[in-house]
Amino acid sequence: MDGQSDGSDMTAGARADDSTRAEEELLWAVAAAMQRLNRHASMAQIAREAGLSPAALYRRYPTPNVLRAGLATAFYDRLLAHTERLPGLPVEQRLTHFLRTVGLHLALSHAILPHQFGQMATAEQRERLYALVAELLEDGRQAGVLAPDVTLSDVAAAVWALRGIIETTDPIAPDAWERHLDVIVAGLQSPRLTFRRPPLDAEQLDRVIHRTPD
Repeated sequence: MDGQSDGSDMTAGARADDSTRAEEELLWAVAAAMQRLNRHASMAQIAREAGLSPAALYRRYPTPNVLRAGLATAFYDRLLAHTERLPGLPVEQRLTHFLRTVGLHLALSHAILPHQFGQMATAEQRERLYALVAELLEDGRQAGVLAPDVTLSDVAAAVWALRGIIETTDPIAPDAWERHLDVIVAGLQSPRLTFRRPPLDAEQLDRVIHRTPD
């Protein structure tokens, strides 16, 4: 053996990439269809709205719960991909961009999932996101564009606030959360920001985030 590849590994990798892209495209087509319908639509209705045959949808996602789990994974993977690209932005823009991306994902997933996609994510996905956000906060504090006492639990609370606004105002004012986001970011970036209470500790934050949805 001379250690040279005959190209089969590259071909297999290309097929895997094509399969992944095809599944992502299918999921986003289904997500768009569910948004046009509602979260209570039947699998057959969703398939037809997405331009699929019901049999094609059932082959890949045999039950509504399997479909919702696939959508939750897709939402979280896309959020991770956006977050991993944040270091390419100016440091003062990163937190705003991250929270706005989270808000957009929450607004869309609210229309189609029974629980927020973050509650349906895997432990590995959540831990990866927490690590990325911790790096984002450290960079912001070091650069002086975030208040020095801002922690991961403060970002989590900001996301919970956005979620509550989205759930309260949709469908009357579905973009209302964006105005509140401006208030949140201005506060987190203010050098005069002070806290009356300490942040949630790691155990408290873990218990809140990992609660089983009702």
